[in-house]
Amino acid sequence: MEKIKWLDEYLEHAMEVACLEGHERALKLLDRLLYEEPGYGKLHQTLGMVYAQYPEDDTLAEQHFRLAIRFNPELADAYIYLAEILKKGERHDETIEVCLKGLDVKKANKSQLLENVGNAWELKKKYRKAIKSYRDALSHSAELWNCRVLEESIKRCKRKQK
Repeated sequence: MEKIKWLDEYLEHAMEVACLEGHERALKLLDRLLYEEPGYGKLHQTLGMVYAQYPEDDTLAEQHFRLAIRFNPELADAYIYLAEILKKGERHDETIEVCLKGLDVKKANKSQLLENVGNAWELKKKYRKAIKSYRDALSHSAELWNCRVLEESIKRCKRKQK
């Protein structure tokens, strides 16, 4: 337990370094840790976040998010991050697949995952499926702004159906 706490603190420090000093220094810190703990899921999630945000290397970001999920399938955020990368690459079928797997994770943000599924269906012009996903997302959301976004998404799909 003490080892995991130390690793998590190190990961937080690396993210602070990425924000304050740049991604290159953060990647050096994380690479050193990767050598010691190559199978730690949170480490791969953090690497994915750095690659996705700073040097914008979606290929490496995707690779690390997939490794994070492989080593720790209970990392709920990794599914959302991976879905965002896939969505950007217009890989709609993969986005749907990843989000549906993420729904089974204990602390998953079901509303956001289902919204991503709805986006993918909408972009595939499968409006009925998109509306169903948006409605399911709405049932898992308690934030007013998010509910409004989802309601507008449903209206948009209904207009597109006509």
